[in-house]
Amino acid sequence: MRKQKKQCGQPGGGVPPVRPPACTPAPVPQARAKQAGQSAVEFALVVTMAIIMFLGMMQFGMYLYGLSIVENAARNGARIGATSQGCTPCDATAAAQSALQGQPVIRDTAVSVLAPGGVVGSTVRIRVTAHIPLVVPGGGTFGLGPLTTVSAEATFRQEGWRP
Repeated sequence: MRKQKKQCGQPGGGVPPVRPPACTPAPVPQARAKQAGQSAVEFALVVTMAIIMFLGMMQFGMYLYGLSIVENAARNGARIGATSQGCTPCDATAAAQSALQGQPVIRDTAVSVLAPGGVVGSTVRIRVTAHIPLVVPGGGTFGLGPLTTVSAEATFRQEGWRP
């Protein structure tokens, strides 16, 4: 008599260490629906985090761009004020304001003269401050609040000639 090979899942057949594909049960339709729901939840979580990270990177880029604009405006204002032969603080403030005019990222600019210069060899010091809009929803919660204000100072020595 010939010995018959026992199939997995039959009594006395034993379970091999690794089930061959023929022994795996077919997925139940209800399990597929649960997997689809789980995939949708995972996708929603991953996409939400990716969007928040993208907006955070965009906020940081806007901060760096705004800081560059403010630094250049302060430098320009101090340089014009240092070479001015008239009203040094007036020319410095006007030059800094004109450098800030029409910039797309910054809002609520303020220019202040910290040291007015006026005498050859004295210093002209300008501070420029501006605000950047917060693009991340709830960004203050994530610690992005400090990335909304940029400030820069520039100092030049007053130039001139002696008659």
